Amino acid sequence: MKWKRNMKAVSYDCLDTFYLEDYEGDIRLASELYVKVNKLADGVWQVLTDGDYTYVLEGDDEAICIDSGCGTGNIRKICQELTDKPIYRILNTHNHFDHTASNYLFDVAYMSPRAYPAQLGPMKALGLDIPMDYPVSFLDAGDVFELKGRPLEILAEENHAIGSLQYLDKKSRILFIGDEVHGNFLDCNAPVEHVFRILSKFIEIRPYYDRIAAGCGVWDAIYIDKYYEIVKYILNGHADEGEADFPPFADVTSSITELNGKPVYHRRCPHPFGPVPGFNPEGPNIPNGGFTAGGGRRRGPNGPFDRRMVKEGYIVNYFRNKIWGKLGD
Repeated sequence: MKWKRNMKAVSYDCLDTFYLEDYEGDIRLASELYVKVNKLADGVWQVLTDGDYTYVLEGDDEAICIDSGCGTGNIRKICQELTDKPIYRILNTHNHFDHTASNYLFDVAYMSPRAYPAQLGPMKALGLDIPMDYPVSFLDAGDVFELKGRPLEILAEENHAIGSLQYLDKKSRILFIGDEVHGNFLDCNAPVEHVFRILSKFIEIRPYYDRIAAGCGVWDAIYIDKYYEIVKYILNGHADEGEADFPPFADVTSSITELNGKPVYHRRCPHPFGPVPGFNPEGPNIPNGGFTAGGGRRRGPNGPFDRRMVKEGYIVNYFRNKIWGKLGD
């Protein structure tokens, strides 16, 4: 493959078939440019276009992005407006389309070799010809991404996706964790024992961060502590105590479901792309934000979770027949 640089942003005009609503009630066609920025710390910003958040980290002589989202416009230029340090590199936490769709706008994308090549099925199905021939460099556990003045230590813990990476920024005391851990629930897609080992790694470095910056938002690191305690409790002979019949998690949704005869979805949360060719309604990104239409349970890649453990309001979803084992079991 011949790698290309300095590619132009793909037109999202074909996405005028549905609307997206943000947290403040701003509703726009998915084809329209939308940008919202939140400063997290000195030299650290959170940027929302569509899909999961993009994060911008400023070093002494350059800035980098973590994840590219899947919104219209040029995310590199959008992020460049936040800093006078040049941006030309992007780091990926994993290869899901809402984290990698705009990688092609950067000079080089860094990811795990297990995450390459990124899969953009839903975007392709929508008629978007997203380039895949951008330069790629690989990172793995134990590496350090040498952003001058802000070195990022790299972990490679996989539960949400194969090839997931996490980036520890000791300067801002933030762990950029991708979709491995959220602040509203923890999904044990792998056996609970495997997830416990992952959380144990995050606990080991717990003295170095106070917040986790996930795909869905920024959360206090106490969520790591609480999830660790719950998963440990499950493994200590309490797996059967999890609820077998439970309502779906009430994730954020749009305030209305239709406008001008077109569907309305929430901008940040996963949303169905309608009956388009190649979209699998029974896959991980199913309609209703990840819940089965009938049973109401949250769905993982192996089907609906059949247990939910709740302690002090912290939620862990898991499979009763997958308590012990490693990734892939």
